[in-house]
Amino acid sequence: MTTQPLILYMARHGQTEYNRQRRMQGRSVDASLNETGLRQGAALAARMEGEALDAVYCSTLARARETAELLAEPHGIKPVLLPDLAEMAWGTLEGTPIDDHLEYLQNLGSRWRAGQFGDRVGGAESILDVERRARSVFSYLGATHADGERIFVVTHGRFMRVLLSIIVPGASLKDMDEFPHSNTGVYRAERLGGVWSVTVRNDTKHLEEVAP
Repeated sequence: MTTQPLILYMARHGQTEYNRQRRMQGRSVDASLNETGLRQGAALAARMEGEALDAVYCSTLARARETAELLAEPHGIKPVLLPDLAEMAWGTLEGTPIDDHLEYLQNLGSRWRAGQFGDRVGGAESILDVERRARSVFSYLGATHADGERIFVVTHGRFMRVLLSIIVPGASLKDMDEFPHSNTGVYRAERLGGVWSVTVRNDTKHLEEVAP
């Protein structure tokens, strides 16, 4: 008899006004979903309604929690809040326009791709700090859920990229930016025989009729 895999779905939260205005969010900016984000969350929930989800997890930040609540409601379950699923702390950059930091962010990305992970961005977290949180979450989910279960994690863009760099065989932090992350874009990973694979990447087909 073939064992059914543990299926892990992941998505970034729906849109906020900070997203729309291209402002840094991070951990200290606790923005709620805007109208577009609520529609995106509803579309994600409709897409997943036919799946038998055993659990939904999210960070404690409003944008992830609100998305997860929309997703979980049709399944009659409540999201489990995991603080370690929070977005990377960007320190002094949070709340400011992304365009004000393009050169810095491009240089930071270059250092990450070169394996230089020690910078505490904006005086807050380093990407190694985020990786430690992601590994903790990944270990917890893998130990808590058995093969054959289906779980969904609603989190944040940078955190999800770090988490995927752990899950995808052969990937590392150097590969983070190879994983795009649209608002409510869906990733699907599965574990079979102790081996993980990613079968769906940033799928946004449920957003085809959602106005921007």
